[in-house]
Amino acid sequence: MTALTTHPVRTSSRPTLDVGRISTRFGLAFPVCQIVVMIAMALFVLPNSGSPQAPALERGARMLDGYTAYKVGNFVFMIAGMLLLGFLGAVQLRLRRADGTGVLATVGVAAGTLLALIWPLAGVLHDVTLEAAASGGDLRTFVGWDAVAPFSLAFSVLPRVFFLGAIVLGLRAQDSAPWLRRTGVALIPVSLVGSATLVVGELFPVLALSTLAFEVWVGALAWHWLRRPAA
Repeated sequence: MTALTTHPVRTSSRPTLDVGRISTRFGLAFPVCQIVVMIAMALFVLPNSGSPQAPALERGARMLDGYTAYKVGNFVFMIAGMLLLGFLGAVQLRLRRADGTGVLATVGVAAGTLLALIWPLAGVLHDVTLEAAASGGDLRTFVGWDAVAPFSLAFSVLPRVFFLGAIVLGLRAQDSAPWLRRTGVALIPVSLVGSATLVVGELFPVLALSTLAFEVWVGALAWHWLRRPAA
């Protein structure tokens, strides 16, 4: 006869870190911080440039006087934009479960990475022109470089379209959140119209409003996912 001795399996009492939920919270922090920074920039930084109808040399001199405000504003602006990177973990997790092939997850994460990089990069480029102007560079060129922010925002619309499309298809695959699907689909053509700011500057209001709507949509998506934990 052989006696068999069974040993109890030890289980850890330490709670498992829910990284997916932490990543999803970045989706709430991203739009809140972006909107707060935009309001702060409009109130405290952009007025330093004066009237758009003012001569270029006058505007350049005023912007140079606001050197510190622009540097601080650009820095905070870059941090707020990069928060989207933290949300991409939740995007990858959800899209991977909605589409087992991994195609939607790959497109969503790649597009989101570009989206998080392109517009904040405008802050870095603007800092370079600030340094050049402060070192005695041509103020008229400095004023021309002020367009780097709206042009970078318009360029970022292109990866935004793929980001929206991947998530909308993921939600459709799970037959989830029909209102998020409908609004996401509606944002795609409006965003594309706003991207034409690169050609027609008068379309900037469409670009700005579509960007605001997109950020609110991301916040609503994150809230939806927080209320419905991944299986």
